[in-house]
Amino acid sequence: MSVALLLWMNLGFALPFRELAGNRPMPDLDIGSTALRLLELRTVLEDRQEAAGLLRGMHLGPDLLLPASLGLFIALLLQRLARGASLYGRPAERLLPFLLAVPVAYAGIDYAENILCIMLFPPSVPASGAAVWMAEVISWLTQLKFVFLVVSGIVVLRLAFGPKPIGDS
Repeated sequence: MSVALLLWMNLGFALPFRELAGNRPMPDLDIGSTALRLLELRTVLEDRQEAAGLLRGMHLGPDLLLPASLGLFIALLLQRLARGASLYGRPAERLLPFLLAVPVAYAGIDYAENILCIMLFPPSVPASGAAVWMAEVISWLTQLKFVFLVVSGIVVLRLAFGPKPIGDS
């Protein structure tokens, strides 16, 4: 399901958005985004209603389901891979509560980012001070979202291909 949502998001929204927004990426996918670039995008979207509609549609469509779907998939994968695996010389099952916190944090951060994007970009009209604050927070949330997603992937790979506990030959 996550793959279908990612395809829908990228093919149905991100690619057309880039074309309509003057070759600018969607803020959710731009890990190098800054508050200034987000505010510039906001200004561009005020004049390009179709692009603004695509961004809002993405947040109220596939990106409404993707964080939960992907977070749940990674959590279930971690739970399955933790059985019989070791992490830093300890049984991974003992570390499972901490391991499961990573994809849950990813999903929470992604939803926070989405909410702020809906509040920042047209048709929303935030006060200028609030817009600056939201743009700054969004840029940090986007980076954190990708950090937690990458860490989740690394842990999954480590559990899948890492050493087994001693005595499990």
